[in-house]
Amino acid sequence: MSSIPVEFDPDHITSLSNPDAQMYRAELSSKDPMQSVLKDNPEIYFVPPKRRSEWGEWEFKPGSYYDTTIGSKHPYWKNEDLPKATKDIKRLRFDMLKWGYCKIDSALSDRQVANIRQRVLDQAEGERLAGIAQKTPSGQNINCCVNKGQCFEGLIEQHPSVVQGGALVEQLVTEALGANWICTSLIASISLQGGVPQALHQDQDLALDSRSPLTINILTPITDMDETNGGTLVIPGSHLVLSAAVRNQSPVGKLPPAINIDAKAGTMIITDGRLLHGTGINHTTLPRIVMLNGMQHPLIRQQENWMLSVRPAVLRRASPKLLQRMGYQATNAAQTNEGHGFGARGLMEEAAGSTVDFRLAADNGEYQRVGELSPNSTEQELNTSFTLREVVRKARASGQSAPVGIGGAKLNP
Repeated sequence: MSSIPVEFDPDHITSLSNPDAQMYRAELSSKDPMQSVLKDNPEIYFVPPKRRSEWGEWEFKPGSYYDTTIGSKHPYWKNEDLPKATKDIKRLRFDMLKWGYCKIDSALSDRQVANIRQRVLDQAEGERLAGIAQKTPSGQNINCCVNKGQCFEGLIEQHPSVVQGGALVEQLVTEALGANWICTSLIASISLQGGVPQALHQDQDLALDSRSPLTINILTPITDMDETNGGTLVIPGSHLVLSAAVRNQSPVGKLPPAINIDAKAGTMIITDGRLLHGTGINHTTLPRIVMLNGMQHPLIRQQENWMLSVRPAVLRRASPKLLQRMGYQATNAAQTNEGHGFGARGLMEEAAGSTVDFRLAADNGEYQRVGELSPNSTEQELNTSFTLREVVRKARASGQSAPVGIGGAKLNP
């Protein structure tokens, strides 16, 4: 009778694993830079959300981070050369590097804005009537928008029929994230009167000492926004201050005041994932609508589980670009399916890493997963129409098989 060595006993392991003995304890337990931000900037705090019966009944504290205005009116910022809406790529690059955000003027035409606005308003009302509206402390979100109108499919892939400035947007995002970046989610954020301001936060929640962003958020106002209706709150330049503090293991210190971003509908605001930001207060009776289109390095787990959530009809008509952007192109280190995708690079139309056929097979009730096999398996078991076999066969037929994959060397016992 064999016995388990004492070194593998849970109680023994626990006895040797007091906090001071654990690896990377300081790094993993640290809540910086936000812990330092909150300590050194008491005006930045979390405003508790309110239920429907208490909607609008929250304490507004003068001097707090949300008690502010747009940059051109703010005493601290009005003489600074903050981002303005422009189509000049050189100026847009400058703004991203210095301030952590830039504004692309008229990235959507008036017609493109009107199409998205109507679709958002109709969907929001439909979800309320269906009893599935997703409430937020600021109002209402419409999540997984890719399922809710073809205009949203075009927004994710920056198609010129939906985003006339798509090519300029993609160039800037590619410079920030590198090639083959993917979309983490597409959300319509609706801010309503009575909602509380969102806590200031960073979208990038890992490698906060990075010298360049791993995540980018594209904010597209579908209604004009400013300090009156919940214009996004930002602290310009905070992306640099916070990442430097983490690198130097030093306190963040006192930060400049936040401002509301002002922008016309159809402007696209690209924000660095390290930038402190949050939804402002809508003081008006009209909804403020902003599309939140997050982009990220392809090795980071996505916010939206596109593998599960996207409707079959959307997948069947999706362009190669949309599929890649939703993560249906595997890389060597991410999103492989039963091993298919090892050796792939996450490129559009790269058959060696395409995973959409697995999902479509599942939708049709035809997904045959590889299970337990052995030399004693029957011919029928060995010749099962495994979906993996069919996907790899399709990839090889296109001449794009990966350098690794099924059909490897025979193992000797």
